[in-house]
Amino acid sequence: MVVKLDHILLGAADLTAGAAAFAAATGVTPATGGTHPGFGTRNQLVALGPDCFFEVIAPDPAQDLAGMARAQMIAALRAPALLTFAIQTTDLDGLIARAQAAGLAAGARVPMSRTRPDGVRLDWTVIRFAHPAYGEAIPFAIDWQGSPHPSITAPGGCNLRSLTVLHPEAAGLAEIYQQIGLDIAVRAAMQPGFVAIMDTPKGEVYFLGNGAYAMG
Repeated sequence: MVVKLDHILLGAADLTAGAAAFAAATGVTPATGGTHPGFGTRNQLVALGPDCFFEVIAPDPAQDLAGMARAQMIAALRAPALLTFAIQTTDLDGLIARAQAAGLAAGARVPMSRTRPDGVRLDWTVIRFAHPAYGEAIPFAIDWQGSPHPSITAPGGCNLRSLTVLHPEAAGLAEIYQQIGLDIAVRAAMQPGFVAIMDTPKGEVYFLGNGAYAMG
């Protein structure tokens, strides 16, 4: 079973402003992805390589955010910040078994979809995992179910040099990653967080997040 990085999420209270900030820092303008009906968000994307992308995600002003904790949390951000990351697999059953063996609680399978600007509909399934000590350092999983991967149509020019997850209990988190088959660096730090480093047309750019957001 293959488990690998799928995408990194940068939350922004306003999508246009968040995408503009990314473009100013990197020299690459994210392309419109689409909206997530029923989840209160929409996005713009940049490819980071084969089967990997960077997502600027923000509340969708066309949707009612009542009862949508995740979208409301993003709307309250004072500045764009890394929220978490997603991993991909084509074997959700196998991943769930590994996750549970590693001490993670698996949520329900959540079907999601969006329609690209060219009219192509993407359908995928998401599963969120939980651990009382690690919060957003535990990624959610996605199975694209044969849909075209968003990196195919997202603009290029940025390459992910590294993604590092920071946590005071780094050894335990690294052990969980190893048990689920995930190769992501974990480093000890006083506070949880994320550091993504990209090579871009404007040189090396760092993206940060404190990992303290309740994604719901």
